[in-house]
Amino acid sequence: MYEIHSNKYHVSCLQYHITFFTNNYILLEKEEIDFVKSYFKNVSTRHEFKIVGMEIQGFSVKLVINCKTTHYIPNIMKALKGGSARFLYKQFPETKVKNGGSLWDQKYYIATDNQQLDNLVQDYKDT
Repeated sequence: MYEIHSNKYHVSCLQYHITFFTNNYILLEKEEIDFVKSYFKNVSTRHEFKIVGMEIQGFSVKLVINCKTTHYIPNIMKALKGGSARFLYKQFPETKVKNGGSLWDQKYYIATDNQQLDNLVQDYKDT
């Protein structure tokens, strides 16, 4: 599950737990979820990080990724969220009309431990 990366300067094992939601809690249909999962797998291959856990239910996405120290998380999130919305709307144009255009909420939650992530999301919901 953990992937060790090394070069002549360091040895690292970076695993991030990430959660994000659809905008206005839009519920995704099964075929849309399947499309997004496939798209995320393609992005991870192109950007050379590994998705070791993925759960998409209704309006929430939970990912566990392994990556290198050279990866920049905002770029990964832009590729995942921006690209998936763009291509999902090309594949399912009626979804864009139904949702009003913006698929993903701007925020995402990230932690190095699943329990930290759950606490972070719960604290945000409580405020």
